[in-house]
Amino acid sequence: MNKQVTVYPAIIDSVITNPGIGFIAAPGLMGDIEKVYDNRGNEVGKYKFTEDGKTFNHPDSKVYFCSVRWNQIEHEKGFYDWRVLEDKLEYAKSLGCTAVVRCSPYALSEEEDIPRWFRRECPDEPEFPFWRVDPNTTPYIEYWSNLVKEFAKHFDGNPIISSIDMTIIGAWGEGGGTEFLKEEAIKSVTDAYLDGFKITPLQALLHDPLSLKIIRNRKANVGFRVDCLGDMGGFHGEKWSHMLDFYPENIQNFNMESAWEKAPVLFEACWHMNDWYHQGWDIDYIIRESLKWHISSFNSKGTTVPEPWKDKVMGWIKKMGYRFELRKFTYDSLVKQGQFLNIKGLWANVGVAPIYNPYTLVVRLVGEDRIHTFKSREDIRGWLPDMDILWKEGFLIPDSIIEGTYNLEIGIETGVKEIGNIKLAIAGEENGYYPMGKILIERK
Repeated sequence: MNKQVTVYPAIIDSVITNPGIGFIAAPGLMGDIEKVYDNRGNEVGKYKFTEDGKTFNHPDSKVYFCSVRWNQIEHEKGFYDWRVLEDKLEYAKSLGCTAVVRCSPYALSEEEDIPRWFRRECPDEPEFPFWRVDPNTTPYIEYWSNLVKEFAKHFDGNPIISSIDMTIIGAWGEGGGTEFLKEEAIKSVTDAYLDGFKITPLQALLHDPLSLKIIRNRKANVGFRVDCLGDMGGFHGEKWSHMLDFYPENIQNFNMESAWEKAPVLFEACWHMNDWYHQGWDIDYIIRESLKWHISSFNSKGTTVPEPWKDKVMGWIKKMGYRFELRKFTYDSLVKQGQFLNIKGLWANVGVAPIYNPYTLVVRLVGEDRIHTFKSREDIRGWLPDMDILWKEGFLIPDSIIEGTYNLEIGIETGVKEIGNIKLAIAGEENGYYPMGKILIERK
């Protein structure tokens, strides 16, 4: 019988960055900058969240937000040029980030209008303030659905994209006026997303009950995004706010309370965190509620975090999204060629959400001059928080592996060199992998 060895990795409590989770990256606060200014233009003292951090007054990140507009892509009707998005994805990769991507139909300025060919077809603009074109009296739904289909053809499964915003209508794709659309119109756009994106996770705007009902009726794995985290009364004082009224009620009303189990929940700041601070809003409550809603990432709009909130935000980051601890690892320390290397790992996800991308858990045998990598069949997307996760698997050692002593390592690979592997909340990382001990391979 093969001798088994059990290892108890050292759990760490430090801040770690991982793809798809945490604060959206703030390139304007990175690098060798002389002074730091808050969102109001006031100079503030420089600080970092970690000694080796790349970002001032803001957490480091491995997720970036890429937004492109329709008129940047479809310059001619039916011809799609994706270079602007591809360039932004390359930039995200250069930062070591995955990307949350949004294609929006238009915004409110003239340069953010619908494509010129469409404007020539439909020169009249509706009175509704968040529309540039009336979707009920023009071919908007047909044209936008076609773009979404092409979007999916080109980018589903792209390893740099961590998730995609589903946009239906409205300025910046934020849903303004969705309630005025007919059900079949909404369904045309949502079907384009759901039929096209089979690998890359999706999130929908938590805006109206009808569009979310249509999505749920497809039994699709779709999360949600909302754009006003932190609002504790900035619009209507004590009468109504996003934090106290809209979010807690409508996550339930729209039956999205379990969406996080299969797809991400993303938040964007209402105004900026610095505004929350000056308003005296309760950061502990904001953080606590966002974690209750299973937040994966937060878009702070690239602005500074008030330094008095540094420790609170560090605690927030440690819980946001997924965070994997390997608490116990058992393996065969001696295996013959042609036999199975048996492994058992006891894991815990101490974050508030699973991982949503199909990253690969691997076992490596590292010799003096070669590395043998074994891909696990385990789907780590099923590793939910607050549960014991027992991983048991056998890996066949082929005859081609030369006998000798190897270092046994584990890792979770993203497949993108610039982004790197998933960091675990254990000590001992070496270039993205975690040594577990020695193993001897013998002749059969």
